[in-house]
Amino acid sequence: MHRIFLGLAVTNGSLLLASYVVGLISTGEPRGPRTVAPWHLVHFLLGLLTTMSTLLVHSIVYTYFLGTGKWVKEVVRAYRMPDWVEAQAKKNKKKAFRFEFWSMALIGIAAWFGAASDAQGFNPIWHLAASSIALAYNLGAFVVEYAVIVAQARLLLEVKARADAQREALYGPSASGATEAPSPSPEGDRADLVPSHPAGDG
Repeated sequence: MHRIFLGLAVTNGSLLLASYVVGLISTGEPRGPRTVAPWHLVHFLLGLLTTMSTLLVHSIVYTYFLGTGKWVKEVVRAYRMPDWVEAQAKKNKKKAFRFEFWSMALIGIAAWFGAASDAQGFNPIWHLAASSIALAYNLGAFVVEYAVIVAQARLLLEVKARADAQREALYGPSASGATEAPSPSPEGDRADLVPSHPAGDG
């Protein structure tokens, strides 16, 4: 998952930067009912794409922690592992959630101010300020989310190793490797136990 997220973060970060730069360029264009402002149009379309992609990336991260957290919870209960294992999964999820939530909220606020400056005549400085904050926060959030995803991946590997060791002790070597970690995809929040490669190892 961490490799998938890295690609998504780089792509989304590039869109954020491009939209911000194009927005700065478009501020120098003349505005009027009969004035053509191509950079402004490009900024509008690029900003719309950037907003949607930002929401998508953080939603995928949220779904990943939701699914893997559920998997860890059920494996811990089934194999009677220490409580700290489930607590660590919850801690990772909680830490990532703060950045997911505020990243999406700030990009939404920036988009709202942009629409308001176009349709309602709001001072564009509010859109610029909100966009600057959203850009900086999202780039920082990507770094934190990546680190937490890596930590979650290591936890998944440890949980799987503990489960396989218990199965091998009870049923012999042929039973090891039967504990499947959750899928890295957004749909992978099911809690069944399956293949030998945990999703968090991406």
